[in-house]
Amino acid sequence: MSEPDFENSESNWDEFAKGPFWGESQWRGYLNAADREVARFLSYYNSLKDKPNHLDEIATLMGWDANDISMTDEFSNPELEDDDPNGLESDASPYTLHKHPVIIVSKALYRYLHQSWGYYLHQSETEVPAQLAWDYAQSLHEAEMNVLLSIQALDLGDFGLTICHLKNSLRALNQSLAHLDQLEHVNQKFLEAFRREIHIRIFDLRELWIRVMNDCRTECQRRPSSDDD
Repeated sequence: MSEPDFENSESNWDEFAKGPFWGESQWRGYLNAADREVARFLSYYNSLKDKPNHLDEIATLMGWDANDISMTDEFSNPELEDDDPNGLESDASPYTLHKHPVIIVSKALYRYLHQSWGYYLHQSETEVPAQLAWDYAQSLHEAEMNVLLSIQALDLGDFGLTICHLKNSLRALNQSLAHLDQLEHVNQKFLEAFRREIHIRIFDLRELWIRVMNDCRTECQRRPSSDDD
């Protein structure tokens, strides 16, 4: 994987800052296009999740290089950039974290995790303890929030901070798994199927974040650190 050019990470914003500036409707179109990318990934994922190496296969279908779902600085998705409802040239579209593959993958899988939990609560014939429901929801939120912060740190080239946030996310994933083991349901097949689908997505999130952490550690080794003083 080639080394990211973090010194020029603001180049797209520098060009965009020259104008014309986007208004609310243009940013709304941009966000809608980004949300469609999340939905597109989830559609591929639901079809391929049981295949070996499905994350890399989906990355190809999304138009990403395999390394894009590990660590990348400036990412450009042609389909996302061409989908401009307001007629701006594609090169006028700014780079934001909404386009980052790790953000797209994480948002897509967490969209499923949140929706499936709501469905489980609705379908449960036995009462889920309030504390357990709260703890599970909190673990999902903590992991998702930390991965968003990690990608922001990654975009700024702060590899050590990225690793710290991803460790927080991984710890929260383990908490989610522990809470899942405490669930009970009168329909054991329903419970087992629910857990299986959740496990697939949680372990894919873990694999993705570990890839990012490994790349960050590689980059940290190339840089002098105050810890070495």
